[in-house]
Amino acid sequence: MSLSKELLDRLICSKYIFHKGVDILERGEPFSSGLGVLHFQDAAEMVLRTIAEHLHCSLKENAAFNQIIDSIDSFGVLELTHRSALNQLNKARINFKHFGLEPKREDVIKFRHDLEEFFPNALKSFLDVDFHLISLANLIEHRRTENFVNDAEELIKNGSYRDSICSSAIAFTIFNSHYNKERESYWRAPFRRIEDAELQRWVESIEEIVLDQQAQLNLIMNGINLANYRRFQRCVPVVQLTDAGTYHVSTLGDRGQMEPSLENALFCYNFAIDSILLMKANKLPSMYPFQEPVRKFKVVKKSPIIVWPGDGQEIIRHTEIGEIFSARHERNDKAEHVAIIFDGDDAFVESTCVTAAN
Repeated sequence: MSLSKELLDRLICSKYIFHKGVDILERGEPFSSGLGVLHFQDAAEMVLRTIAEHLHCSLKENAAFNQIIDSIDSFGVLELTHRSALNQLNKARINFKHFGLEPKREDVIKFRHDLEEFFPNALKSFLDVDFHLISLANLIEHRRTENFVNDAEELIKNGSYRDSICSSAIAFTIFNSHYNKERESYWRAPFRRIEDAELQRWVESIEEIVLDQQAQLNLIMNGINLANYRRFQRCVPVVQLTDAGTYHVSTLGDRGQMEPSLENALFCYNFAIDSILLMKANKLPSMYPFQEPVRKFKVVKKSPIIVWPGDGQEIIRHTEIGEIFSARHERNDKAEHVAIIFDGDDAFVESTCVTAAN
């Protein structure tokens, strides 16, 4: 993407606004059709203004919607597609915003599909940008998750669809664990260990069902579409996190995994980001405030921040000299590493690269 960071940030914002409009529309709450139209038109206008600025079109700051379209068309490079649909969208927005005339739901669904065709076409034609790969990762604000989301994006660009789907699965699993950490910390197993082996297997199967139902209920409470989640599960490998926070990936075997196509890779990528942003938006304050002995360390030498010391270390990012980190109790330190708190999770830095800070 050769676009300037400022203009790219606007595209990220417009994509997020569009996704919020889709979410509002799917919820079907009062005035959802009208509110969806407002979001769709805002997203479309932001994209059009970004194109106009990139082309250096002569455009007044308060130019009307149709004037922006005319300005881009008159530039003589290419003509925008879906012009009629865009004008219909703008008219629906005016009718709702200024006169309270809510559009029909089926019309707004059509506007959604129109924009799903318009955005990729316009961005590729005028900006040489792939709309599907405009990353919302920076909105996540959890660096480890962002790393895998960015990996998934790059792997799609390189045509490595299977690996991209795997990275999307890891990103979703890591953030879901991060989000539900408090719930897991206070989880108490409902069943005790039983000496009878057959009865124990029966108990464990029930417990597995209960945990699966609880996990799905948690997703519903965060507004995540279970139908999309089921498709996501059919596409991705199984990702499990160890007590140390490291991950293990295993294939589905004969469970009917879907083909690792471009379409499925994009679906998994978008589902992971959308779900993560929903979890983040619906995060509630802690019910169990907990203060543990906390140390502080100042970075004196650059060091990788890792998930767990040992072979095949996963690097979250590198420190900067002068950064100060809170740290766990010293009993959590490992050989040659200090246990710090990074993005609310446990992580480690080399002990020779930090010094105690006041």
